[in-house]
Amino acid sequence: MNDRRDPLSLPEWQALHREANLVSQLIGAGATALGRASYASGFGDYYTAFFGLSIGIERLAKLILIADYALDHWGRLPDQNVVRKCGHQLKKLLVEADNVSQKRYLKLHFVKPDGAIPAAIVDCLDAFADASKGRYANYQVIGNPSFNAANEPVAKWWREVVEPVLARHYRGARAEVGVKTRAQIIDGMIGRMSSINFLDESGDWMNDVETASERSGQTKWAQKYGRFYTLSIVRWLAGIFGELTDTKGYETGFETLFGHYEFFNGYQVDDAFLLSRKRWPL
Repeated sequence: MNDRRDPLSLPEWQALHREANLVSQLIGAGATALGRASYASGFGDYYTAFFGLSIGIERLAKLILIADYALDHWGRLPDQNVVRKCGHQLKKLLVEADNVSQKRYLKLHFVKPDGAIPAAIVDCLDAFADASKGRYANYQVIGNPSFNAANEPVAKWWREVVEPVLARHYRGARAEVGVKTRAQIIDGMIGRMSSINFLDESGDWMNDVETASERSGQTKWAQKYGRFYTLSIVRWLAGIFGELTDTKGYETGFETLFGHYEFFNGYQVDDAFLLSRKRWPL
């Protein structure tokens, strides 16, 4: 006799399904905004990206911990006290997600990204989740002459993520030569008749065409590779969640885990696709 329950009829399954959908959309919106972020847009896309990515990655890590709990408790989901203990510290949550992967000997198609740039991305998003350093940094400046400008999220991102990206993929390469040459040509054409007044991501004024044009060229590389390295972290986490809810979930037959991985399949693509795709999720 088949005593299996229809997953779609379970409130717990419905809640997890809604959460997985939300998380996928948050991460996708953040990655899309990061690919548009520029000094010329007034930094709004940067903050949109940081909100979506910091919250989305945090909650994806929590989904992994919830799935792991369910596998240890015959499909039963954790109560609120257990979920609250997960906290909001992104670095800690990613360590715990990695521990789950190792504990269960998961065979992942895409391994955990290592190196300085992914670590810096996690550090920046973790700092953004801290109200005093990230989400409310602009308010912290008001009436606070001791505020450390290095904590401003966009400046921190450019310094700790983008500069290493440029050093690896741009500086000393043909791309840099092309950007500098175009900036000089544009400045020669319209520099004398143009007025430029922008703040760059580091908080420095740009008041000439050549400087602003060169920064715009750098920004294209910052957008492309900042998005790529961030999504490589998401891809790794999506693989863990997929293994827990697909492979392990079907092996155990726990209805509460059924099908949630589908929201994250689109993030498990090769490097070339991560680099070229601009709108997320798929």
